[in-house]
Amino acid sequence: MRWRNNLLKLASGAETLVSLASKVMAIIAAFVLLAMTLLTVADVSGRYFFNNPIDGAWEIIGLLLVCGGTWGLAYCQTEKGHISVTVLLDLFSPRVQAIVHSVAYLIGLIGFSLICWRALLLTNKYLLIKGYVTDTLHIPLYPFMLTMAIGAGMLALILFIDLLRSIAEVARK
Repeated sequence: MRWRNNLLKLASGAETLVSLASKVMAIIAAFVLLAMTLLTVADVSGRYFFNNPIDGAWEIIGLLLVCGGTWGLAYCQTEKGHISVTVLLDLFSPRVQAIVHSVAYLIGLIGFSLICWRALLLTNKYLLIKGYVTDTLHIPLYPFMLTMAIGAGMLALILFIDLLRSIAEVARK
């Protein structure tokens, strides 16, 4: 029982800092998505009304999507905002539910840790070899791979905290 209390204390301490960081990342992601929307509107308007689209707009939108798409995931996990279907899970005891949640968190942790690791390797590769740039605007790719690694790493960290809490809940029940 003592280890369970220590586990919960560790999770609570880390959760406060990680929750704040994920909220800041989600706010940045929201502004990135706004910028993507405005750029899309400007590009489409320029194309259809003035016959003059913005050069490289699709490149910029694609690169911004990396940040906008990954940086909001961590906050969504802290708020437990992901969609889950629990029709069958609700039929089981709280202990079995906690075990299933633990397994799900472990699978997510492994998956997003691998994504973070591979994104960091690609960041390093793109940084060392200068030829990895976009076709039209010649924007380097490494900063965007780094943002993906940060987003996946933050989600993995939150999944680790959730896993610790879930394991403590299994031990409690």
